[in-house]
Amino acid sequence: MSFLKKLSPNKPTASLEGYFISMLAKSKFGKTTFAIDLAKEFYGNLDSTLLLATEIGYKTMADIYAIPITGFDYAENDEDEEQKGFIEVVDELIENKADIPFRFIIIDTITALERYAITYAIKKANREDSPKTRYTDISDVPWGKGYTMTANVIYDQIDRLKKAGFGVFIIGHEKTKKITNKDGFEYDYTMFNVLGKTSDILEREADMIIYGDLQVEKGVDGNATETRKLRFRSDGNILCGTRFRNFPAVIDNDVKVFVETFKEAILGLYNGNEKALKVAQKEQKVIAEAKSEKAIEKEKINHEDLIEEIGAIVENLTDTTKKEIAKGFKEILGNANFRKSEDVDALLKALEYVKTIA
Repeated sequence: MSFLKKLSPNKPTASLEGYFISMLAKSKFGKTTFAIDLAKEFYGNLDSTLLLATEIGYKTMADIYAIPITGFDYAENDEDEEQKGFIEVVDELIENKADIPFRFIIIDTITALERYAITYAIKKANREDSPKTRYTDISDVPWGKGYTMTANVIYDQIDRLKKAGFGVFIIGHEKTKKITNKDGFEYDYTMFNVLGKTSDILEREADMIIYGDLQVEKGVDGNATETRKLRFRSDGNILCGTRFRNFPAVIDNDVKVFVETFKEAILGLYNGNEKALKVAQKEQKVIAEAKSEKAIEKEKINHEDLIEEIGAIVENLTDTTKKEIAKGFKEILGNANFRKSEDVDALLKALEYVKTIA
């Protein structure tokens, strides 16, 4: 039977952890507080929430489980047992998911995490390129590949968390830059304070980007008054947006209001049918657990074992065939030398490919 005949209508995800959410705002807006309060309001407590902290904004907050992140793969100070590397923590979360309570992961902040990712990407580029080449800055990597590599290594880890069934909430600082359109019109645009490639991939992959708008206005008493709003629709000058068509453009910076609005938006996707929503939530929980188990099983496959298996097959091929498959490896892996890849999914595809050639 054709797979086309097995298709069924899509049912929108009905739970918070099923979405990838990000938030940007000025310093001291209260981004970390909002993310933690959101988890507490939605789940009733913070038992299922883990904060991966590249900054120390959580230090005054009670009841939050937090891990200081001070490196991308491993902590810069490996003598401090409290500090961990980002990939190291992601590995542990996925490997031990069945035995830990954490399901909602807050990354605070993407701005600081990217600095560690840049260092990691430079080292990675040095390993993959000519041994005579030694890059010291991300801009040194030819053809802008360093910027793309930085964005990709960050999102690869976020994607691993998502596939393993974790909800992800990313916090970032904002920056404003001048944009000139093709007609020569210049305007200010506020976005994540990260490299352009990193911001692009977050914008593309996030289900919701919240902009925390902090404004100072003149109060009725003539004194300056701060107002805080959460924005979900861009006016062309700020980065924000949501895949929910029935989500309002702006609400008060209030966690209770956000959660109620989020739940109403989910219910709206089911035409207000609460019974259908509850059925979907139960069904999706079972499906999500099955998918996450499958993803976790795939995580157990070691890229080095795949490289060894591919190498054993390639070793017995003729020189002509080796040249032929090198082209295929470049398309699949991005590099003709399969031994330089650490991408398990791509290596699995390369293995299947080389088996058909052999």
